[in-house]
Amino acid sequence: MKPKDAWLATQGQLELQLNRATYDTWIRDCQFVSFEDGLFTFQVRNAYIKDWLEQRLQRSIRHTLSSIMRQTVEVCFVVGSSAPVWDWGNASLPLLPETETPSYSLTDEPITSSYSPYESHSESYSSPESTWEANLNPSYNFENFVVGPSNQMAHAAAQAVSNDSPYNPLFVYGDVGLGKTHLLHAIGNAATRQGQRVLYITSEEFTNHLVESIRNKQMAEFRDHYRTVDVLLIDDVQFIAGKESTQEEFFHTFNALHDQKKQVVIAADRRPNDISGLEKRLLSRLEWGLLVEIQPPSIETRLAIVRDKAEMQGHYLPTDVARLIAETTTGNVRKLEGALTQVLAYTALMGVSLTLEIAKRVLTEQRGSRQTRRRDKVAEQRQLTAEQVLEEAAKALQLSLKDLTGKRRTQDVADARHVIAYVVREETQASWPEIGRLLGGRNHSTIVYSYNKIAEQVANDPEFQRKMIALRQRIRESAS
Repeated sequence: MKPKDAWLATQGQLELQLNRATYDTWIRDCQFVSFEDGLFTFQVRNAYIKDWLEQRLQRSIRHTLSSIMRQTVEVCFVVGSSAPVWDWGNASLPLLPETETPSYSLTDEPITSSYSPYESHSESYSSPESTWEANLNPSYNFENFVVGPSNQMAHAAAQAVSNDSPYNPLFVYGDVGLGKTHLLHAIGNAATRQGQRVLYITSEEFTNHLVESIRNKQMAEFRDHYRTVDVLLIDDVQFIAGKESTQEEFFHTFNALHDQKKQVVIAADRRPNDISGLEKRLLSRLEWGLLVEIQPPSIETRLAIVRDKAEMQGHYLPTDVARLIAETTTGNVRKLEGALTQVLAYTALMGVSLTLEIAKRVLTEQRGSRQTRRRDKVAEQRQLTAEQVLEEAAKALQLSLKDLTGKRRTQDVADARHVIAYVVREETQASWPEIGRLLGGRNHSTIVYSYNKIAEQVANDPEFQRKMIALRQRIRESAS
């Protein structure tokens, strides 16, 4: 068995086990380096990712690799030569923390890195144009974006924007894994080839950069960094909801760029008016330009994507196998890629030819394991009502039911609603609309956002996870 194939299989399993944000942030770009004397070595972009993997996922990766290799292996991570080294300190997080980067400082000489959207030293803002980092992924372009009825409008709008269109801002929205990020990078790569100054950044990175700039008294450099670009690409803008300082700074950045007739492109998982917690003046700016939606791909589009992805990996995919994967894997493109990875990894690891029967076996086992986990989860849950969970959570969080179901949007109340939406969904079989009605008539997408926000935090922060377990245990005990 080739170690590189074992890592491919491990990535496939982790993609199924982890939520989308966790996998994309920490695992997807982790590069296999070597396997010697039972030790797997992987390269990552910077020391923060290295530390995070060592603290949170190293054990799972080691266990999965050992199972696949049928021997006990060890795992280590090294930082790529182009990445700076960070010291992130020891940050303690409250029960419902604001998303914020812990304090850090550079311990090595500053080196530009294509995936680091900011540096904590002023020189990075005054560096010559040749060292400007747009944070773009060169593999995302218009040529390899598969176009179908579900994304044709978004693709056409993105191409128009990259050719100096009047659509400013362009707001692209849709569920996770449908290609929004791909289009943003494609716009940026096209604009870069035209000699424009481009910057791609997620709203979380924008927030972290703002926090660090305030700490280091570098707000002038911060504003200059974002307001001197020709094209600003902001991804996952829904995560600035409820963050007043971030919204304030983004509002003024948006105005400055718009007044200069510079292009702004924004992506989110829902329409602007469905993002709870946005200030009205910022909401009006986001709705100024063109809003386009990306919907789940049709069967024809999924078939084209499967063939395209297999070809990019150097694999020939029989027509019947490609159609099977496309027909049985609905939803977003990432699920499609995960199913393809599972099938290709199985044939590589087991040394068998890729046939329709093999693909059916792999995909059937994959679906069966997911269904078993869901049944086990439901069987373990206590028969609590959604109303009971709300009442007990309100007591535990020391908030009134009136606050939680009313219109108050203070940070503590907003955070508590996120937590309650998550706990109700986990502890009961209430639907999204039912939870929305329970919390004062909030819409379906708001509740889904709340659940995903807390689920990601539980997955990424052990301390927060422990507090959530304690809260759920307290609710069960109080309601019994």
